[in-house]
Amino acid sequence: MNYFSKKIFNKLKVYYFYLINENSRQFFFILIWRKISHLFNQSNISKVSNHFILKWCNGRKISENSFYQQIGLKKGKNFFEEKKSYYLSAQSREKNLKYKMGGMAHLNLIYNLTKHLKPIKILETGVAFGWSTLVFILSKTKNTSLSSIDLSYPTMSSYKYVAMAVPLNLKKNFKLYRGIDTNFLKLFNKDKKYFDLIHYDSDKSYIGRKKNYDLIWNILKKKGCFISDDISDNSAFYEFIKLKKADYHILKIENKYVGVVFK
Repeated sequence: MNYFSKKIFNKLKVYYFYLINENSRQFFFILIWRKISHLFNQSNISKVSNHFILKWCNGRKISENSFYQQIGLKKGKNFFEEKKSYYLSAQSREKNLKYKMGGMAHLNLIYNLTKHLKPIKILETGVAFGWSTLVFILSKTKNTSLSSIDLSYPTMSSYKYVAMAVPLNLKKNFKLYRGIDTNFLKLFNKDKKYFDLIHYDSDKSYIGRKKNYDLIWNILKKKGCFISDDISDNSAFYEFIKLKKADYHILKIENKYVGVVFK
């Protein structure tokens, strides 16, 4: 089976499990309809090539230390050293899973930004195993609220593994919303619920990002901070910051690019 065929097969398998799994069946028809509508809407197609975006990200990336200095942070802290016991405990739980739930976000970046900015309200989209959730909990103040949105793949019962990185005694320190990111972003928008710090790590498609970035911008407080993972996947982030004329920074972690925007 070639790469393209394998990718289609894996996607069909995911949708199949959405359909047969009681916890996620309600999302099956919504996701299928979105896929179909995306195919017939030309506005859902990126006008800029991925090669250009990769080159753009690489040309504008700065080092983590340079970024910290630009925002007034003299030296970044190391999450893996300062919270070593929590990291090793979560890593041990992850190793025992038979199901791969995705990689880590830029944990040191999240850790340092949260400790430096001291946000009152934090929102993250995309939880999976819960690495970023754990870091937010360990770096926020006691007066900070954390809201987390996740629509987990139902294959291999991943539903029950969501936020497993967070120890039981810390579960009370965040609120988990299970469902489609766009739906909750629209709800927060409608309810005028605003956030100081938002971390985006959910729908990575071009059209998904375009839609969700706009919603996020509406609920991000003035001078708030917005972090988006994997911005080199398509041109959504590039188009977003050009349209908003936003103050942005690009960092590279391993082979991935992270975008940080201040409103």
